[in-house]
Amino acid sequence: MTDLISDSSFLTALLCSYLIGSIPFSYIIARLNGVDLLKVGSGNPGATNLSRNLGKKLGAIGLGFDLLKGVVPVLLAPVFLSEQFHTGEHLPVLFALAVGAAAIVGHCFSPFLLGKGGKGVATTAGVLLAYEPWLAISMLVFWGGVLMKIRSVGISSVVAALGGALLGATMMAQVFSFGSILINSGSVEDQRRLGLTLVIICLLIVIRHRSNIREYREARSAASS
Repeated sequence: MTDLISDSSFLTALLCSYLIGSIPFSYIIARLNGVDLLKVGSGNPGATNLSRNLGKKLGAIGLGFDLLKGVVPVLLAPVFLSEQFHTGEHLPVLFALAVGAAAIVGHCFSPFLLGKGGKGVATTAGVLLAYEPWLAISMLVFWGGVLMKIRSVGISSVVAALGGALLGATMMAQVFSFGSILINSGSVEDQRRLGLTLVIICLLIVIRHRSNIREYREARSAASS
């Protein structure tokens, strides 16, 4: 494994994943329609701000691209590592998550937007859909349930991310096995690696939503006063 980490093909996979994740599709869609997402609404170049300013149809397109930014790098990674893995073989958890994490970091901190970017929810969902689909679906259902009650995409994402971090911590502690819903992370060590990655990425998502948390608290305070 350590040999692969230093392998140029793996480093190329990480770089390509980061660059794919950093393409600001929602920002591009908005600019093509005469709107600069950095200057309207929340100022965030993500799909939610796109939807609020240019309608749900374009927002859905932006969301789809954000999902693909997580799916595509994980599915393409074996192409870069064809000498190390057989065709169709899934990457070990450590490397799949590294490639996926690179895409998420690229989405959150895009060099094309001078370090600005989205908040990471959709791209994280895309990474999980590509590697552990049942886990992704479970988390998306949880997010949808919270959204139905709270009616706030941002705060629902925060609650779902906190739930994901708790889930990751549970995997790390091996309170019980998640083997029944995991396709590529069956071993105890793989589940712990997946759990640690979930904790880190979910906490990043919470941090990226700090403005949403502040606005929600201010709105609640104003409503109660």
